[in-house]
Amino acid sequence: MSDTQKIRLGDAIFNNIDDNDFLNVLYDNMLYNYAILKLHLEGLREARNIDVKAALRFADLLSKSTHETKADEHKMWAQEIVTILMELYPDNEDVSYYAGSVLASVGNFRGMENIETQYKESSLQEKAYAVFCEEYLTVPAETGKKFFIPQKNIYDKLESPYFSYSAPTSMGKSFIMEMFIKERVMSGAKMNFPRIVPTKALINEVRKDTIDGLDKLLEEMNYSVVTAASDYSLEEEHNFILVMTPERLLYLLISKPEFKLDYMVRNPSISMLKTGLIA
Repeated sequence: MSDTQKIRLGDAIFNNIDDNDFLNVLYDNMLYNYAILKLHLEGLREARNIDVKAALRFADLLSKSTHETKADEHKMWAQEIVTILMELYPDNEDVSYYAGSVLASVGNFRGMENIETQYKESSLQEKAYAVFCEEYLTVPAETGKKFFIPQKNIYDKLESPYFSYSAPTSMGKSFIMEMFIKERVMSGAKMNFPRIVPTKALINEVRKDTIDGLDKLLEEMNYSVVTAASDYSLEEEHNFILVMTPERLLYLLISKPEFKLDYMVRNPSISMLKTGLIA
């Protein structure tokens, strides 16, 4: 066989797994039974048959996906499968064991804290990977918390000169931004961070979250959270976290053209611009 005809084992396994008829029927039946459970239709609808062992094997396989473009989707699917199975079969030890294995494989250590599982890394390679991930995914600003791997990938790029990223609500985009700002504040950085929100209705919510997250650090590091260009704090010597709509921020920059912005963060999707040249 020539080099051009060779294919990696991972590619052979994962290239067409999305179209596997058996997997898709299993998944459809799981969703159907899950709906019956959550909508309390047990006496009105008959549950479908689910091959639990097969579903667990698929989840384990998907959690180890090496597909070039779909690996993240496969790993999310694996987590969804074990999550649904834990709801449908809360006393099944095989389900809880595989759930631990899947969450460990995808590096979801935050998820592992919320389940009871007998899973333990068995091989030296698995143990080494777990130790590495525990350290690698630790949130710098709050060492008791862990990032998901996609969150960590985003976090590590936030100091790039220009960076933009969009993701579903479940990604935890606000958490990433809050941890980045908190780490900067804790490190003693003297910066101004605008957090741009799309509507005035979100200003108070984001302001409260920002204050609650930083707590005593605001006073200790001389930071003030402001929401309008008329805030009296802007006349004092502080570093600022601005929670504003684009219109309010524009008005502030027009009224105070000397005001310097160091990073600009836009909610709800992550869009961060390093604005060291803006004054």
